[in-house]
Amino acid sequence: MESSEYGISKHVMILVTPAYQSRIAGIARYARQHSWQLTILDRLARQPRGWKGDGALVTMRSNPAIVDFVKSLKRHGIPVVDLSLNHPEIKVPRVSGDHFAMGRLARAHFAERNYRNLAWFSTNWLNVHRLRYDGFVAGGEGEVMRWVFEEEVEPSHLDDYTLFEQWLAAKIRSAPRPLGLLAYDDADAARALGACLSAGFSIPEDVAIMGIGGDRLVCENQSVPITSVEHDQGRTGYEGAELLDSLMNGAKPPSAPILIPPRGITVRESTDFIAAKSPIVRKALEYIRTNLDQSFGLTQVADAIGKPRSTLNRIFTAELGRTIGEETLRQRLERAKKLITMHAYSMAEIAYKTGFCTPAHFTNTFKAATGRTPKEWQSARTA
Repeated sequence: MESSEYGISKHVMILVTPAYQSRIAGIARYARQHSWQLTILDRLARQPRGWKGDGALVTMRSNPAIVDFVKSLKRHGIPVVDLSLNHPEIKVPRVSGDHFAMGRLARAHFAERNYRNLAWFSTNWLNVHRLRYDGFVAGGEGEVMRWVFEEEVEPSHLDDYTLFEQWLAAKIRSAPRPLGLLAYDDADAARALGACLSAGFSIPEDVAIMGIGGDRLVCENQSVPITSVEHDQGRTGYEGAELLDSLMNGAKPPSAPILIPPRGITVRESTDFIAAKSPIVRKALEYIRTNLDQSFGLTQVADAIGKPRSTLNRIFTAELGRTIGEETLRQRLERAKKLITMHAYSMAEIAYKTGFCTPAHFTNTFKAATGRTPKEWQSARTA
């Protein structure tokens, strides 16, 4: 449907849930650039009747009305792009986050913190859950415990918070600790956090909890802020709209889903811990953590905890697989990333707060580690 009277080029249905702000913003940015008129629905009880448009952006989850709507669009030759991977049996073009890569990234995060006991938790189980779980399992050696609430309770009890807290607490009590727990998304991570705190577990000392999504509203407004894999929803929305536009203009659909990689991990207090068995290593880690604004090396750490340099270096490297210097740099960069995302300090202030001798040294070291300068990294995270 074309309409030039008001400069409208296409009429597009947006049926995307959950309505993540960044994903909708990505779609809206493309729509503004190309003069689309949008019909936006946040829920669907049955197929829309009488809608006549040029294309649709959807997320096919567990709602059968949305699935039926997509099938109807296909029958009528109206282009549709799915922004999820939950119904691979329905052949439509797709743009989605790389959920397998998200799981692998989470596994690497726990490995970096020396967590050997790992578990997966989700309330539900769909294809996207499976992809994230498979990536988590494939990201390293060793068993991952799989806990899915809906598989062990009656459907009518999925919203029973007391039952859920008892269920998860029993799972954790029976598991070896310290435990690294990956939740399907940030909402599930917050749910797990509440259950763990109610049961008396310390976060992250007993259970380190991590979500997926990068939802700052959820992750930052908890009694223990939650670490999260950053799902690049904005890029997913924009590139989904871009693909739909090409299809509405007669292009052939891609042969496989377009997968958008995660943007990295925002580390918060829920996993800000190294699971070290040796008390010597724990003391060294504490010294590093509390002195990141100072210049120090192996000699200073060894003197502070009263151990010979050679002994400390040997024990530390044997347990964590990296030297005191490597761990110090890792923590300096991680602290710097937190400060960068706060937008409260200049890059020079961040350099001094994280123990770099000059802003230039900070910039060069940061770029060598991440491939971007601190300002480039900040811009990419807030795009």
